[in-house]
Parts: sequence; C-alpha cells; structure tokens
Amino acid sequence: MTVEELPDGVTKAALGGRMDIEGAQAVDMRFSVLGGAKKKLVVDMTDLDFIGSMGLRTLMMCARTIKAKGGKMAIAGAQPNVLKVLNSIGIDDVVSVNPSLESAVAAVCA
Repeated sequence: MTVEELPDGVTKAALGGRMDIEGAQAVDMRFSVLGGAKKKLVVDMTDLDFIGSMGLRTLMMCARTIKAKGGKMAIAGAQPNVLKVLNSIGIDDVVSVNPSLESAVAAVCA
C-alpha cells in the first residue's frame, strides 16, 4: 500500500495485488491509523486483483471510523471482480464507489 497526500486535505491509499488474509493483515494497522487521523480518504483499487472477507473488514472498519467523525471515504477504480464483491456487501451504503480517482476525490470533497 502506498499513501499520498493530495490537494484539499485528501489522502490517497493505493492498494495492489490481493487483499486476502495476508494482504489484509499487511495493511490493517495502516488503515486503522488512516481512519483515526484523516477525514478525506480515497482508496485507489486500480491495481487490486482480489478482495476477501478480511480485506472487506479492514475497509469497513476504516470507513466507519472516518464517517463517525464526519469525514468521507471513497473507493476509486475497482476492477470488475472486486467491484462485484464490494457491491454484494452493500459497501456503497458507507462509502462512495467511483470509476475514477478524479470522481472519488470529488466525492470526498463534496
């Protein structure tokens, strides 16, 4: 996972590879820190090939933490197979799911 600060107080976390048990464990603490410290977070999933239940848990915990303090989290560029999993759990009830980084940044700044 790479983290980058964008204009307007937006933080981008880019994921790649697989968010299975091992992948989720590798980023879980970093997402906890981001959730506690940031109010505008975009998760770029352009290079994410797979997401499992532990990866979903990591994302949902972060999203709920940010939402509880009045912030916003958005997902950008999820591949079709990842998007199908995200939609199946109703993640769009908690975060904005967007086709591009630009639209995700706009969503957290709105």
